[in-house]
Amino acid sequence: MRPLRKFLACLAVTAAALATAASIPAHADEPRGAAADAPQVIPALRSWTGAEGSFHWSDGSRVVVDPQYDKQLHDEADTTAADLADLTGAKPEVVAGEPKSGDAYLTLGGDASLGDEGYTLDVGDSYVVHAKTDAGAFYGTRTLLQLLHQSSDIPRGTATDTPDKTERGLMVDVGRKYFSVGWLKKEIKDLAYAKLNYLHLHFSDNQGFRLQSDSHPEVMSDKYYTKDEIRDLVSLATEYHVTLVPEIDMPGHLTTVLAKHPELQLKDSSGNVDPSFIDLSKDDAYTLMSDLIKEYLPLFPGPYWHIGADEYVSDYSKYPQLEEYAKKHYGDDATAKDTYYGFINWADKLVRDGGKSTRMWNDGIKDGDGTIAPNADIVVDYWSTKGIAPQKLLDAGHDVMNSSWTPTYYVLGGTGIDARWLYEDWNADLFEKTLTIDDPARNGGAAIHVWCDNPDAQTEDQVADGIRVALRGLAQQTWNSPKLVDSYADFATIDEAIGRAPGW
Repeated sequence: MRPLRKFLACLAVTAAALATAASIPAHADEPRGAAADAPQVIPALRSWTGAEGSFHWSDGSRVVVDPQYDKQLHDEADTTAADLADLTGAKPEVVAGEPKSGDAYLTLGGDASLGDEGYTLDVGDSYVVHAKTDAGAFYGTRTLLQLLHQSSDIPRGTATDTPDKTERGLMVDVGRKYFSVGWLKKEIKDLAYAKLNYLHLHFSDNQGFRLQSDSHPEVMSDKYYTKDEIRDLVSLATEYHVTLVPEIDMPGHLTTVLAKHPELQLKDSSGNVDPSFIDLSKDDAYTLMSDLIKEYLPLFPGPYWHIGADEYVSDYSKYPQLEEYAKKHYGDDATAKDTYYGFINWADKLVRDGGKSTRMWNDGIKDGDGTIAPNADIVVDYWSTKGIAPQKLLDAGHDVMNSSWTPTYYVLGGTGIDARWLYEDWNADLFEKTLTIDDPARNGGAAIHVWCDNPDAQTEDQVADGIRVALRGLAQQTWNSPKLVDSYADFATIDEAIGRAPGW
């Protein structure tokens, strides 16, 4: 194994890369700008008070857990030790006990104001992380990894660090383009490295259905994820405090599924068939969709199931069977669009019965086109002005996520992300450049979205490179701490200094 000093020498960055600058405040009631001597991490620490001297990490340093909280924190300590081995070439000992000089120490019992993901640092002879929960302690270790990526000497001082948004992450369209399990594992670790905690996997689309199915094996694409591979991904995501959100897109974007069930394809009044739309007037359509949802709900232990529900019918007048179904089930005043809204609430009940909350895309929710509405308990991911404004979604009782095309969409063969605007001007409560909401607490956060409209336009490694700085910018903006630097160019320099997650 390589000695730590050799490893750090090859990763040394210039003094200019380590310089910090004043920044704009995250909130009006916070001190203006980050502390001038604040360590360089992404996202920036919410507060930092420096002290003289430095903490030194060596080959003899250990990861020490407070014995009182060994059961809760031992997994975080083991994960950190493994990551340190990848980073430095030397795996530190993990023990329960009292820290010595040069050790990292994890403990709980932190102030309730830290929330579920906040932590405090006390960097002196040892590197002490104090948190309310194991997630907060874990994020304190991510700060340690970023700092050690730059130097074995860390400035002494104290910090308090908490996120602004509870959902911070990435969506990947694995339906159109198969991404390898190894790639997904690397992304999970790299998300956590920047304190991102959310991975949404779009498992089905017109070009592919990527989950092993026992109930309907006929719908599977040639390349798919086995259930054992999914369990492995879920386990890794749990270890790194990343919530994995699965999506099977319905009732549109079902070409792959309906190719094996052409009798369920939606046909208009002229006899034209749309191969991607399932006919919601047919009972067998609900049987097929129910089979798939129920099969996979137990496979994903996280709190959410995403039903998609985007880009279904645009002109409902072409489908009299949908209006007939709506009137039969929802009353004489019902419109054809009510069949779509009824599907959403039907799917929501399946998801809730499975112990999860439903998420969906926003574009199909419009004003005054139906007599029923999507259940208010559904979280709506706002991506398009085709649907009602985010404030109207809040007014209807929904919580939301900022999935706005601008600046979060990275489309293979199409638009990229303006990472400069994202970092310098955007914030997680600004939707599509101009739309705002009156209760930011009901916006869970934001994610970068990788859409594979042209799946062969880039390799998976090119995608990883293409979204890297945008993801780090989103990490800063959703954590919403005082920025270390104002300009995107300087931020990109910090990103280079912290590098990828250990083991990348």
